[in-house]
Amino acid sequence: MGIGVSGLMSGLDTDSIISKLMEIERRPIVQLQKKEAAYQAKITALGIVKSAMSDLQSAVESLKNSDNFISYSASSSNTDILTVSADNNVIPGTFNIVVSQLAKEQHVRSSAFSSSDAGIGTGTLSIKVGNGENVDIKITTANNTLSGIAQAINDSNADVTATVINDGNGNYYLTLQSKKTGANNNITFTVQDDDGNNEDSSGLSSLYTDPTTHSLTETQAAQNAKLKVNGIDIERSVNEISDLIDGLTINLKSADLSKTVTVTTSKEYNGLTAKIQNFVDKYNALIDTLNEQTSYDQTTKQAATLLGDSTVSRISLNLSNTIYDTVDNVDPSVNTLNKLGISIDENGHLNFDSTKLNDAIEKHTDDVIKFFTSTDTNNEGFAVKLSNFLDGYLKNNTGILSAKTDGLQKSIDRIEEQIESINNRLIKREENLRHQFNSLENLLAQFQETSGQLEQQLLSIKNLNAQISKSK
Repeated sequence: MGIGVSGLMSGLDTDSIISKLMEIERRPIVQLQKKEAAYQAKITALGIVKSAMSDLQSAVESLKNSDNFISYSASSSNTDILTVSADNNVIPGTFNIVVSQLAKEQHVRSSAFSSSDAGIGTGTLSIKVGNGENVDIKITTANNTLSGIAQAINDSNADVTATVINDGNGNYYLTLQSKKTGANNNITFTVQDDDGNNEDSSGLSSLYTDPTTHSLTETQAAQNAKLKVNGIDIERSVNEISDLIDGLTINLKSADLSKTVTVTTSKEYNGLTAKIQNFVDKYNALIDTLNEQTSYDQTTKQAATLLGDSTVSRISLNLSNTIYDTVDNVDPSVNTLNKLGISIDENGHLNFDSTKLNDAIEKHTDDVIKFFTSTDTNNEGFAVKLSNFLDGYLKNNTGILSAKTDGLQKSIDRIEEQIESINNRLIKREENLRHQFNSLENLLAQFQETSGQLEQQLLSIKNLNAQISKSK
Protein backbone atom coordinates (compact mmCIF):
# COMPACT_ATOMS: atom_id res chain seq x y z
CA MET A 1 0.00 0.00 0.00
CA GLY A 2 1.38 3.41 -1.02
CA ILE A 3 1.62 6.39 1.36
CA GLY A 4 -1.17 8.91 0.69
CA VAL A 5 -2.35 12.24 2.04
CA SER A 6 -5.93 11.01 2.61
CA GLY A 7 -7.89 14.11 1.43
CA LEU A 8 -5.59 16.67 2.96
CA MET A 9 -6.37 19.14 0.18
CA SER A 10 -9.69 17.85 -1.14
CA GLY A 11 -11.27 17.11 2.21
CA LEU A 12 -12.27 13.65 0.92
CA ASP A 13 -11.91 10.49 3.07
CA THR A 14 -9.86 8.76 0.41
CA ASP A 15 -9.00 5.72 2.60
CA SER A 16 -12.70 5.03 3.08
CA ILE A 17 -13.44 5.59 -0.61
CA ILE A 18 -10.67 3.22 -1.67
CA SER A 19 -11.81 0.64 0.92
CA LYS A 20 -15.37 0.74 -0.44
CA LEU A 21 -14.17 0.48 -4.02
CA MET A 22 -11.94 -2.50 -3.16
CA GLU A 23 -14.80 -4.12 -1.30
CA ILE A 24 -16.82 -4.04 -4.51
CA GLU A 25 -13.83 -5.38 -6.44
CA ARG A 26 -13.50 -8.29 -4.00
CA ARG A 27 -17.06 -9.55 -4.46
CA PRO A 28 -15.98 -12.27 -6.95
CA ILE A 29 -13.56 -13.59 -4.30
CA VAL A 30 -16.37 -13.81 -1.75
CA GLN A 31 -18.47 -15.82 -4.21
CA LEU A 32 -15.55 -18.11 -4.94
CA GLN A 33 -14.89 -18.60 -1.21
CA LYS A 34 -18.54 -19.57 -0.68
CA LYS A 35 -18.24 -22.07 -3.50
CA GLU A 36 -15.02 -23.42 -2.01
CA ALA A 37 -16.66 -23.77 1.41
CA ALA A 38 -19.52 -25.74 -0.19
CA TYR A 39 -17.04 -28.09 -1.89
CA GLN A 40 -15.13 -28.53 1.35
CA ALA A 41 -18.35 -29.30 3.23
CA LYS A 42 -19.11 -32.00 0.66
CA ILE A 43 -15.65 -33.52 1.10
CA THR A 44 -16.17 -33.59 4.85
CA ALA A 45 -19.63 -35.14 4.51
CA LEU A 46 -18.34 -37.75 2.04
CA GLY A 47 -15.52 -38.53 4.49
CA ILE A 48 -18.11 -39.24 7.20
CA VAL A 49 -20.01 -41.55 4.82
CA LYS A 50 -16.77 -43.23 3.74
CA SER A 51 -15.77 -43.87 7.36
CA ALA A 52 -19.14 -45.50 8.13
CA MET A 53 -18.86 -47.62 4.98
CA SER A 54 -15.33 -48.69 5.96
CA ASP A 55 -16.61 -49.79 9.38
CA LEU A 56 -19.29 -51.86 7.67
CA GLN A 57 -16.77 -53.38 5.28
CA SER A 58 -14.57 -54.47 8.20
CA ALA A 59 -17.57 -56.20 9.76
CA VAL A 60 -18.46 -57.86 6.44
CA GLU A 61 -14.88 -59.08 5.91
CA SER A 62 -15.17 -61.26 9.02
CA LEU A 63 -18.14 -63.03 7.40
CA LYS A 64 -16.32 -63.91 4.14
CA ASN A 65 -14.12 -66.61 5.70
CA SER A 66 -15.76 -69.91 6.68
CA ASP A 67 -13.17 -70.38 9.43
CA ASN A 68 -14.79 -67.47 11.29
CA PHE A 69 -18.20 -69.12 11.57
CA ILE A 70 -17.60 -71.89 14.08
CA SER A 71 -15.11 -71.78 16.93
CA TYR A 72 -13.62 -74.96 18.33
CA SER A 73 -12.21 -75.07 21.83
CA ALA A 74 -10.71 -77.46 24.34
CA SER A 75 -10.25 -77.10 28.08
CA SER A 76 -8.30 -78.94 30.76
CA SER A 77 -9.53 -79.29 34.33
CA ASN A 78 -5.93 -79.26 35.61
CA THR A 79 -3.45 -77.23 33.58
CA ASP A 80 -0.62 -78.12 35.99
CA ILE A 81 -0.76 -81.65 34.61
CA LEU A 82 -1.71 -80.98 30.98
CA THR A 83 -2.91 -78.26 28.64
CA VAL A 84 -4.88 -78.71 25.43
CA SER A 85 -5.67 -76.88 22.18
CA ALA A 86 -8.14 -77.68 19.40
CA ASP A 87 -8.37 -77.14 15.66
CA ASN A 88 -11.31 -77.35 13.25
CA ASN A 89 -11.15 -81.15 13.09
CA VAL A 90 -11.91 -81.73 16.75
CA ILE A 91 -15.10 -83.56 17.68
CA PRO A 92 -17.05 -82.32 20.73
CA GLY A 93 -16.59 -84.69 23.65
CA THR A 94 -15.18 -85.36 27.12
CA PHE A 95 -12.03 -87.33 27.87
CA ASN A 96 -10.65 -88.49 31.22
CA ILE A 97 -6.85 -88.59 31.28
CA VAL A 98 -4.37 -89.85 33.87
CA VAL A 99 -0.68 -89.10 33.27
CA SER A 100 1.64 -91.63 34.90
CA GLN A 101 4.93 -90.67 33.24
CA LEU A 102 6.37 -87.82 31.16
CA ALA A 103 8.58 -88.40 28.15
CA LYS A 104 12.21 -87.58 28.91
CA GLU A 105 15.42 -87.15 26.94
CA GLN A 106 18.63 -89.02 27.81
CA HIS A 107 21.49 -87.18 29.59
CA VAL A 108 25.05 -88.55 29.69
CA ARG A 109 28.37 -87.25 30.95
CA SER A 110 32.05 -87.81 30.27
CA SER A 111 34.77 -88.74 32.73
CA ALA A 112 36.03 -86.00 35.04
CA PHE A 113 38.72 -83.49 34.06
CA SER A 114 40.61 -80.98 36.15
CA SER A 115 39.86 -78.01 33.89
CA SER A 116 37.55 -76.99 31.08
CA ASP A 117 40.61 -75.67 29.21
CA ALA A 118 42.91 -78.67 29.59
CA GLY A 119 44.06 -80.26 26.33
CA ILE A 120 42.48 -83.66 25.76
CA GLY A 121 43.34 -85.07 22.38
CA THR A 122 42.42 -84.96 18.72
CA GLY A 123 40.41 -87.16 16.42
CA THR A 124 36.79 -87.52 15.35
CA LEU A 125 33.64 -87.76 17.45
CA SER A 126 30.62 -89.53 15.99
CA ILE A 127 27.21 -88.80 17.55
CA LYS A 128 23.82 -90.29 16.78
CA VAL A 129 20.45 -90.09 18.55
CA GLY A 130 18.09 -93.04 18.17
CA ASN A 131 17.77 -94.06 14.54
CA GLY A 132 19.05 -90.73 13.29
CA GLU A 133 22.05 -90.03 11.13
CA ASN A 134 25.61 -90.18 12.45
CA VAL A 135 27.18 -86.74 12.72
CA ASP A 136 31.00 -86.67 12.58
CA ILE A 137 32.75 -83.82 14.39
CA LYS A 138 36.46 -83.17 13.85
CA ILE A 139 38.47 -82.29 16.94
CA THR A 140 41.83 -80.62 16.28
CA THR A 141 44.42 -78.80 18.34
CA ALA A 142 42.29 -75.70 17.84
CA ASN A 143 39.36 -77.07 19.85
CA ASN A 144 40.59 -80.10 21.82
CA THR A 145 39.52 -78.84 25.28
CA LEU A 146 36.24 -79.60 27.08
CA SER A 147 34.97 -76.13 26.21
CA GLY A 148 36.18 -76.40 22.61
CA ILE A 149 34.62 -79.84 22.17
CA ALA A 150 31.30 -78.65 23.61
CA GLN A 151 31.30 -75.71 21.21
CA ALA A 152 32.16 -77.93 18.24
CA ILE A 153 29.28 -80.30 19.08
CA ASN A 154 26.81 -77.41 19.43
CA ASP A 155 27.97 -75.96 16.11
CA SER A 156 27.26 -79.27 14.37
CA ASN A 157 23.93 -80.80 13.29
CA ALA A 158 23.98 -83.39 16.06
CA ASP A 159 20.67 -83.83 17.92
CA VAL A 160 22.29 -83.13 21.27
CA THR A 161 23.18 -80.12 23.40
CA ALA A 162 26.67 -80.13 24.91
CA THR A 163 27.59 -78.33 28.14
CA VAL A 164 30.62 -78.21 30.45
CA ILE A 165 29.64 -78.56 34.11
CA ASN A 166 31.81 -77.88 37.18
CA ASP A 167 30.64 -79.92 40.19
CA GLY A 168 32.35 -77.50 42.61
CA ASN A 169 34.88 -80.09 43.76
CA GLY A 170 37.39 -79.44 41.01
CA ASN A 171 35.79 -81.83 38.54
CA TYR A 172 34.70 -80.74 35.05
CA TYR A 173 32.42 -82.87 32.88
CA LEU A 174 31.29 -82.74 29.28
CA THR A 175 27.55 -83.42 29.34
CA LEU A 176 25.32 -84.32 26.39
CA GLN A 177 21.54 -83.90 26.39
CA SER A 178 19.44 -85.42 23.63
CA LYS A 179 17.16 -82.99 21.79
CA LYS A 180 14.60 -85.77 21.41
CA THR A 181 12.56 -87.42 24.12
CA GLY A 182 11.50 -91.07 24.09
CA ALA A 183 12.91 -94.42 25.09
CA ASN A 184 14.25 -95.10 21.59
CA ASN A 185 16.21 -91.87 21.37
CA ASN A 186 19.36 -92.81 23.27
CA ILE A 187 22.66 -91.12 22.48
CA THR A 188 25.33 -93.11 20.67
CA PHE A 189 28.79 -91.55 21.22
CA THR A 190 31.94 -92.99 19.62
CA VAL A 191 35.54 -91.78 19.28
CA GLN A 192 38.15 -92.24 16.59
CA ASP A 193 41.29 -91.21 18.50
CA ASP A 194 44.23 -89.84 16.56
CA ASP A 195 46.57 -91.70 18.96
CA GLY A 196 45.33 -94.95 17.38
CA ASN A 197 43.85 -96.39 20.57
CA ASN A 198 40.15 -95.87 21.20
CA GLU A 199 40.02 -97.93 24.39
CA ASP A 200 42.46 -96.20 26.71
CA SER A 201 42.05 -93.28 29.07
CA SER A 202 44.35 -90.97 27.18
CA GLY A 203 43.78 -88.78 24.16
CA LEU A 204 40.26 -88.18 22.90
CA SER A 205 39.08 -91.56 24.20
CA SER A 206 39.62 -90.24 27.73
CA LEU A 207 36.14 -88.69 27.35
CA TYR A 208 34.70 -92.18 27.90
CA THR A 209 33.88 -93.02 31.49
CA ASP A 210 34.46 -96.64 30.42
CA PRO A 211 36.86 -96.74 27.44
CA THR A 212 36.62 -100.50 27.15
CA THR A 213 32.89 -100.47 26.49
CA HIS A 214 33.05 -97.09 24.72
CA SER A 215 30.42 -95.67 27.05
CA LEU A 216 29.56 -92.48 28.92
CA THR A 217 27.79 -92.35 32.26
CA GLU A 218 24.02 -91.96 32.02
CA THR A 219 22.68 -89.29 34.36
CA GLN A 220 19.07 -89.40 33.10
CA ALA A 221 17.44 -92.24 31.23
CA ALA A 222 15.32 -91.64 28.14
CA GLN A 223 11.69 -92.67 28.56
CA ASN A 224 8.29 -92.44 26.88
CA ALA A 225 5.26 -90.62 28.15
CA LYS A 226 2.58 -92.90 29.60
CA LEU A 227 -1.06 -92.04 30.18
CA LYS A 228 -4.56 -93.47 30.23
CA VAL A 229 -7.28 -91.90 28.08
CA ASN A 230 -10.79 -93.07 28.97
CA GLY A 231 -9.19 -96.21 30.44
CA ILE A 232 -6.97 -96.95 27.44
CA ASP A 233 -3.20 -97.19 28.01
CA ILE A 234 -1.29 -94.81 25.76
CA GLU A 235 2.47 -94.45 25.24
CA ARG A 236 4.21 -91.77 23.20
CA SER A 237 7.83 -90.64 22.78
CA VAL A 238 6.92 -86.93 23.20
CA ASN A 239 5.00 -84.79 25.67
CA GLU A 240 3.20 -82.83 22.94
CA ILE A 241 0.75 -85.35 21.54
CA SER A 242 -1.26 -84.45 18.46
CA ASP A 243 -2.03 -87.91 16.99
CA LEU A 244 -4.16 -89.25 19.82
CA ILE A 245 -7.55 -87.56 19.28
CA ASP A 246 -8.47 -85.89 15.97
CA GLY A 247 -8.13 -82.12 16.15
CA LEU A 248 -6.76 -82.14 19.72
CA THR A 249 -3.20 -81.41 20.87
CA ILE A 250 -2.26 -82.45 24.41
CA ASN A 251 0.77 -80.95 26.15
CA LEU A 252 1.86 -82.99 29.18
CA LYS A 253 3.29 -80.89 32.03
CA SER A 254 3.61 -83.29 34.99
CA ALA A 255 2.70 -86.84 36.04
CA ASP A 256 0.37 -87.76 38.92
CA LEU A 257 -1.34 -91.15 39.09
CA SER A 258 -3.71 -89.89 41.77
CA LYS A 259 -5.31 -87.20 39.61
CA THR A 260 -7.69 -87.56 36.69
CA VAL A 261 -7.81 -84.63 34.29
CA THR A 262 -11.03 -83.97 32.39
CA VAL A 263 -10.56 -82.60 28.89
CA THR A 264 -13.63 -81.11 27.21
CA THR A 265 -13.81 -80.26 23.51
CA SER A 266 -16.62 -78.16 22.05
CA LYS A 267 -17.95 -76.47 18.92
CA GLU A 268 -19.46 -73.03 19.42
CA TYR A 269 -21.40 -70.54 17.31
CA ASN A 270 -21.00 -67.59 19.64
CA GLY A 271 -18.17 -66.23 17.53
CA LEU A 272 -20.49 -66.07 14.53
CA THR A 273 -23.28 -64.53 16.58
CA ALA A 274 -20.99 -61.73 17.70
CA LYS A 275 -19.79 -61.13 14.12
CA ILE A 276 -23.37 -60.98 12.80
CA GLN A 277 -24.36 -58.56 15.56
CA ASN A 278 -21.35 -56.39 14.71
CA PHE A 279 -22.41 -56.41 11.04
CA VAL A 280 -25.96 -55.37 11.99
CA ASP A 281 -24.68 -52.56 14.21
CA LYS A 282 -22.33 -51.19 11.53
CA TYR A 283 -25.01 -51.45 8.85
CA ASN A 284 -27.48 -49.51 11.00
CA ALA A 285 -24.81 -46.91 11.78
CA LEU A 286 -24.22 -46.43 8.03
CA ILE A 287 -27.96 -46.02 7.39
CA ASP A 288 -28.11 -43.38 10.14
CA THR A 289 -25.12 -41.59 8.61
CA LEU A 290 -26.66 -41.60 5.13
CA ASN A 291 -29.97 -40.29 6.49
CA GLU A 292 -28.22 -37.55 8.46
CA GLN A 293 -26.14 -36.38 5.51
CA THR A 294 -29.15 -36.28 3.13
CA SER A 295 -31.82 -34.92 5.51
CA TYR A 296 -33.99 -31.80 5.19
CA ASP A 297 -35.27 -29.85 8.20
CA GLN A 298 -38.79 -28.60 7.47
CA THR A 299 -38.69 -26.21 10.43
CA THR A 300 -35.42 -24.46 9.61
CA LYS A 301 -35.65 -25.09 5.86
CA GLN A 302 -32.06 -26.32 6.03
CA ALA A 303 -30.83 -29.12 3.76
CA ALA A 304 -27.98 -31.43 4.74
CA THR A 305 -24.84 -31.23 2.65
CA LEU A 306 -25.43 -34.35 0.54
CA LEU A 307 -29.16 -33.97 -0.06
CA GLY A 308 -29.79 -34.77 -3.71
CA ASP A 309 -26.29 -36.21 -4.24
CA SER A 310 -26.67 -39.00 -6.80
CA THR A 311 -23.73 -41.03 -5.49
CA VAL A 312 -25.11 -41.21 -1.97
CA SER A 313 -28.59 -41.97 -3.28
CA ARG A 314 -27.22 -44.95 -5.21
CA ILE A 315 -25.43 -46.22 -2.09
CA SER A 316 -28.70 -46.20 -0.09
CA LEU A 317 -30.65 -47.91 -2.88
CA ASN A 318 -28.06 -50.62 -3.55
CA LEU A 319 -27.63 -51.37 0.14
CA SER A 320 -31.33 -51.96 0.65
CA ASN A 321 -31.47 -54.15 -2.49
CA THR A 322 -28.54 -56.25 -1.28
CA ILE A 323 -30.31 -57.07 1.98
CA TYR A 324 -33.04 -58.90 0.03
CA ASP A 325 -30.66 -60.87 -2.21
CA THR A 326 -30.87 -64.65 -2.33
CA VAL A 327 -28.01 -67.08 -2.90
CA ASP A 328 -28.64 -70.06 -5.17
CA ASN A 329 -27.52 -73.65 -4.57
CA VAL A 330 -28.11 -73.49 -0.82
CA ASP A 331 -31.03 -74.90 1.14
CA PRO A 332 -34.10 -72.68 0.49
CA SER A 333 -34.71 -72.45 4.22
CA VAL A 334 -31.45 -70.48 4.71
CA ASN A 335 -30.92 -68.64 1.39
CA THR A 336 -31.80 -65.10 2.57
CA LEU A 337 -30.82 -62.94 5.53
CA ASN A 338 -34.40 -62.92 6.77
CA LYS A 339 -34.37 -66.72 7.08
CA LEU A 340 -31.23 -66.42 9.21
CA GLY A 341 -32.85 -64.07 11.72
CA ILE A 342 -31.78 -60.77 10.12
CA SER A 343 -34.78 -58.64 9.15
CA ILE A 344 -35.19 -55.03 8.02
CA ASP A 345 -37.72 -52.60 9.55
CA GLU A 346 -39.63 -49.66 8.05
CA ASN A 347 -36.75 -47.29 8.87
CA GLY A 348 -34.22 -49.36 6.92
CA HIS A 349 -32.55 -50.70 10.08
CA LEU A 350 -31.64 -54.36 10.57
CA ASN A 351 -32.84 -56.44 13.51
CA PHE A 352 -31.12 -59.66 14.59
CA ASP A 353 -32.63 -62.79 16.16
CA SER A 354 -29.62 -64.86 17.26
CA THR A 355 -31.80 -67.83 18.26
CA LYS A 356 -33.06 -68.16 14.70
CA LEU A 357 -29.50 -67.97 13.34
CA ASN A 358 -28.18 -70.62 15.75
CA ASP A 359 -31.06 -72.92 14.88
CA ALA A 360 -30.38 -72.45 11.17
CA ILE A 361 -26.65 -73.11 11.40
CA GLU A 362 -27.20 -76.13 13.65
CA LYS A 363 -29.50 -77.72 11.06
CA HIS A 364 -27.82 -76.47 7.87
CA THR A 365 -24.23 -75.63 8.82
CA ASP A 366 -22.67 -75.98 5.36
CA ASP A 367 -25.50 -74.11 3.62
CA VAL A 368 -25.37 -71.19 6.05
CA ILE A 369 -21.62 -70.92 5.57
CA LYS A 370 -22.04 -71.06 1.79
CA PHE A 371 -24.74 -68.35 1.93
CA PHE A 372 -22.18 -65.95 3.33
CA THR A 373 -18.92 -67.14 1.77
CA SER A 374 -19.61 -68.60 -1.69
CA THR A 375 -17.22 -67.32 -4.35
CA ASP A 376 -19.04 -68.94 -7.29
CA THR A 377 -19.16 -66.60 -10.29
CA ASN A 378 -22.54 -64.84 -10.54
CA ASN A 379 -23.64 -66.57 -7.34
CA GLU A 380 -21.43 -64.97 -4.72
CA GLY A 381 -22.31 -65.30 -1.06
CA PHE A 382 -23.92 -62.39 0.73
CA ALA A 383 -20.73 -61.25 2.49
CA VAL A 384 -18.64 -61.63 -0.67
CA LYS A 385 -21.13 -59.66 -2.76
CA LEU A 386 -21.57 -56.88 -0.19
CA SER A 387 -17.81 -56.60 0.32
CA ASN A 388 -17.30 -56.22 -3.44
CA PHE A 389 -19.99 -53.55 -3.57
CA LEU A 390 -18.39 -51.59 -0.73
CA ASP A 391 -14.95 -52.02 -2.26
CA GLY A 392 -16.18 -50.38 -5.44
CA TYR A 393 -16.83 -47.21 -3.44
CA LEU A 394 -13.95 -47.37 -0.96
CA LYS A 395 -10.96 -48.64 -2.93
CA ASN A 396 -8.11 -46.17 -2.96
CA ASN A 397 -7.63 -44.23 -6.21
CA THR A 398 -10.29 -46.15 -8.17
CA GLY A 399 -13.22 -46.21 -5.73
CA ILE A 400 -16.26 -44.06 -6.55
CA LEU A 401 -16.03 -42.04 -3.32
CA SER A 402 -12.30 -41.54 -3.75
CA ALA A 403 -12.82 -40.33 -7.31
CA LYS A 404 -15.61 -37.98 -6.22
CA THR A 405 -13.51 -36.57 -3.38
CA ASP A 406 -10.55 -36.11 -5.73
CA GLY A 407 -12.77 -34.23 -8.17
CA LEU A 408 -14.02 -31.89 -5.46
CA GLN A 409 -10.47 -31.29 -4.26
CA LYS A 410 -9.37 -30.39 -7.78
CA SER A 411 -12.24 -27.88 -7.97
CA ILE A 412 -11.06 -26.36 -4.68
CA ASP A 413 -7.51 -26.16 -6.01
CA ARG A 414 -8.74 -24.33 -9.12
CA ILE A 415 -10.71 -21.89 -6.97
CA GLU A 416 -7.62 -21.23 -4.86
CA GLU A 417 -5.72 -20.41 -8.02
CA GLN A 418 -8.48 -18.06 -9.15
CA ILE A 419 -8.55 -16.31 -5.78
CA GLU A 420 -4.80 -15.91 -5.81
CA SER A 421 -4.94 -14.43 -9.33
CA ILE A 422 -7.70 -11.99 -8.39
CA ASN A 423 -5.88 -10.97 -5.19
CA ASN A 424 -2.74 -10.22 -7.17
CA ARG A 425 -4.78 -8.09 -9.57
CA LEU A 426 -6.53 -6.28 -6.70
CA ILE A 427 -3.23 -5.42 -5.05
CA LYS A 428 -2.20 -3.62 -8.22
CA ARG A 429 -5.66 -2.05 -8.52
CA GLU A 430 -5.47 -0.63 -5.00
CA GLU A 431 -2.01 0.72 -5.65
CA ASN A 432 -3.30 2.45 -8.79
CA LEU A 433 -6.27 4.00 -6.95
CA ARG A 434 -4.04 5.34 -4.22
CA HIS A 435 -1.70 6.72 -6.82
CA GLN A 436 -4.62 8.43 -8.60
CA PHE A 437 -6.00 9.95 -5.39
CA ASN A 438 -2.53 11.10 -4.38
CA SER A 439 -2.15 12.72 -7.81
CA LEU A 440 -5.52 14.46 -7.27
CA GLU A 441 -4.41 15.79 -3.91
CA ASN A 442 -1.15 17.03 -5.41
CA LEU A 443 -3.00 18.71 -8.27
CA LEU A 444 -5.40 20.42 -5.87
CA ALA A 445 -2.40 21.64 -3.88
CA GLN A 446 -0.92 23.10 -7.01
CA PHE A 447 -4.25 24.76 -7.88
CA GLN A 448 -4.45 26.23 -4.40
CA GLU A 449 -0.93 27.59 -4.65
CA THR A 450 -1.61 29.10 -8.10
CA SER A 451 -4.88 30.57 -6.85
CA GLY A 452 -3.07 32.27 -3.98
CA GLN A 453 -0.49 33.75 -6.27
CA LEU A 454 -3.17 35.03 -8.67
CA GLU A 455 -5.06 36.58 -5.77
CA GLN A 456 -1.93 38.37 -4.66
CA GLN A 457 -1.35 39.65 -8.16
CA LEU A 458 -4.96 40.91 -8.48
CA LEU A 459 -4.67 42.65 -5.14
CA SER A 460 -1.46 44.30 -6.27
CA ILE A 461 -3.16 45.54 -9.44
CA LYS A 462 -6.07 46.83 -7.41
CA ASN A 463 -3.75 48.73 -5.10
CA LEU A 464 -1.82 50.10 -8.06
CA ASN A 465 -5.04 51.39 -9.67
CA ALA A 466 -6.02 53.05 -6.43
CA GLN A 467 -2.73 54.88 -6.20
CA ILE A 468 -2.99 56.06 -9.79
CA SER A 469 -6.45 57.43 -9.12
CA LYS A 470 -5.25 59.40 -6.09
CA SER A 471 -2.40 60.94 -8.00
CA LYS A 472 -4.81 62.47 -10.50
